[in-house]
Amino acid sequence: MKLILRQKIWLTIVLAANLALWIIPSDIVEQIARDRHTMLGRYSRTHFTWIVAIALISIVSFYIDWSQGATYKRRWFRVTAAVIGLTPMLIIADFFLRSEERAHYIQDTLAYHHPPGGSYRRVSTDQPQAHRTYPDPPAGFDAVDCTLQIDRRGFRNQTDLDEYDIVVLGDSFAAGSNVSDEHPWPVRLAALSGLSVYNLGMSGYAPIHYLASLKEYALALRPRFVLCMIYEGNDFRSAKSDRKQKRPGFSKRLKRYVKQSPIINTVDQFFIDSFGPMRSTRPVPGIEMLDWLPLSIPESEPSRFYAFEPKQLRDLYQSPEDFALDKHWLNPRAQLREMNTLCKQAGCKFILVFAPTKAHVTIPLVADRLSAGKVRSFTAISYKKNLPPPDAFLDNLLAWVDAKETVIQEWCRREGIPFIGVTGALRKGALAGRQVYYTYDQHWTPPGHEVVAQAVYDKLAGQLLETEAIASKNLFRK
Repeated sequence: MKLILRQKIWLTIVLAANLALWIIPSDIVEQIARDRHTMLGRYSRTHFTWIVAIALISIVSFYIDWSQGATYKRRWFRVTAAVIGLTPMLIIADFFLRSEERAHYIQDTLAYHHPPGGSYRRVSTDQPQAHRTYPDPPAGFDAVDCTLQIDRRGFRNQTDLDEYDIVVLGDSFAAGSNVSDEHPWPVRLAALSGLSVYNLGMSGYAPIHYLASLKEYALALRPRFVLCMIYEGNDFRSAKSDRKQKRPGFSKRLKRYVKQSPIINTVDQFFIDSFGPMRSTRPVPGIEMLDWLPLSIPESEPSRFYAFEPKQLRDLYQSPEDFALDKHWLNPRAQLREMNTLCKQAGCKFILVFAPTKAHVTIPLVADRLSAGKVRSFTAISYKKNLPPPDAFLDNLLAWVDAKETVIQEWCRREGIPFIGVTGALRKGALAGRQVYYTYDQHWTPPGHEVVAQAVYDKLAGQLLETEAIASKNLFRK
């Protein structure tokens, strides 16, 4: 069939679009730095999804456009009818595949929780999730056989009491991500102290959720102490971000719903399993930017290894003066103040526990081994702000690494809120050869939770309880 002008123009546009998607690669160094999946060793998942989607659309368009007259109209009708017929079928199938067993969270209130009485078990392996990763990546922490038992309130607890001595608020660092029921630091704190501890930690929580769970659950348990763990990595959020949490718009709800689609997740996993391993060991220009990671601590054998994303260094690169006035701190600061007020009114002591990022703990331990140029280039990945020259950048980074913790500790002192920092204990543990964070995951290992539990216990037993004149009542084991 001889092509008419319209068909020639459309053919050119479609071929050019497909060719451009195949020719232009993704930033593979960034993908590796962020431990993101790479398809065919060249494309990000989003880029590859567009390649497949545009290719399918192109095939359908060619089917329609490679005809004229009545045939052209019939093909348009067939394609339209197929789309109209298949779309509701897929939506219905997707709906029924979303069974209660697949739902990991119940979001009936702001203080969302797991399905009550649930039980989960899986093996947590510490390795890069992507096939395309660091050259010769070192082994991570040993695999952990994780059991997660959920209580009647929807939280991870092995006891079921009406009242508790201590209630813990927090996110995945309190709940215990990628460790088993016996490992999270609140569980270890209970074992060390002899006190009853209830864990309200939940993955994905932020200060707005800590406040909600304090009101909805914690105060009803009549605790003596409320320990709120604030995580440096993502707990500093603006009021605008919190408003979206309270009243998510349609686009956010739709995005969440689509992200949880079992059909889409199955297709996504098929792409990862099928195309992720392909060409995953090919040389990558610029990979030398990452050869200082994972960090080995201590430097002598036996070393443990720690990797993190560029975002962790970017978050550390802020002076204490700037952070003290940052809206992302001022908003959670107000929420912490409200929590403290509510605890005072209920007759319990509010205590803030600061959880540092992996980069915060490890960077000062390897300061003499860092290449200023490589650290700066790594930090600048997908970063819009300008950074100073390498030496000045690294000097600032090392000077400001403890800035957030120092500002928050000083604020707590002014507010009369007891503050517990575990950064020093984690650094000491890492230097002693204990792997306190997983190599390729941001969370604490079982030894890391032990270190944190001991640090919290020492602070409570050595200072807080003595000043409250409670130690004499034998609340702690002698």
